[in-house]
Amino acid sequence: MTTHGDDVLDIFVEESRERLASIERGLLALEREGRDADEAMIHGIFREAHSVKAGANLLHLRNIEGLAHKLENILERMRKRELAPTGRIISILLEGLDAMRDMVEDVEESESRDVSELLERLGRVAGLRAGAQRA
Repeated sequence: MTTHGDDVLDIFVEESRERLASIERGLLALEREGRDADEAMIHGIFREAHSVKAGANLLHLRNIEGLAHKLENILERMRKRELAPTGRIISILLEGLDAMRDMVEDVEESESRDVSELLERLGRVAGLRAGAQRA
């Protein structure tokens, strides 16, 4: 799975727990604010997802990285006001977040989890084809 030491992996897990909790708080606030949510709020959630994605990338944790990337795509569309933070969209974002949390808690087995259906659903919300990436 990874070529890094246990210390690096432990730091990733601890930081990811904190970031995922922050994302969850942000998504719940975003759901309350709806269309009135400001760009700074959305950007803060985006930054946390980006940090999880970057750490997962460095450790070759592709499932976590992929889910975080899809969250980024959706949040970017919200920030640009191309997508509204509806209850349905927040629900799928929270589902992705829960899957990431489960994988972070069992990081050694995270790559054996099948997240393809969830990635596809998140991709549809983001307006992307399955497997498509936005720069």
